[in-house]
Amino acid sequence: MKLGTVISAALSVAAACLGPQQAAAAGKYDGSAPMICGAMMVTECGADGRCQYRTAENVNLPSLFRIDVKAMKVRNLEAEKGRESPIKNVEHMDGAMVLQGAEGARGWTLVVHEATGKMSATVSADGEGFVVFGQCALP
Repeated sequence: MKLGTVISAALSVAAACLGPQQAAAAGKYDGSAPMICGAMMVTECGADGRCQYRTAENVNLPSLFRIDVKAMKVRNLEAEKGRESPIKNVEHMDGAMVLQGAEGARGWTLVVHEATGKMSATVSADGEGFVVFGQCALP
């Protein structure tokens, strides 16, 4: 049942971004309003150089999360207690918003294209790294 909820939510994020709202929201993914993001593809790489496609859940990353730049937090929307990761740095350059932070033993960088809401992120820890691609939508 949890998987069905995650898939439904991810499809809702994608549908919201592909519909007519995208033109109206162009340039709005600059952090001035909270946004919901879905991780669509995750690649996990080990220190030995081998990489494989995984799901966000399989590598303990959120597949659906809320970015609130004003509150300086990224919140996992699937965790029962709403696990949050603080945003430590925000930069705007060349039409992209770049966020950086850390949680536990993992550091992360997340980039959102300000016109389209397309998202990519990297997460790194001792002996492992992840590349995540997805889409953000304005609620």
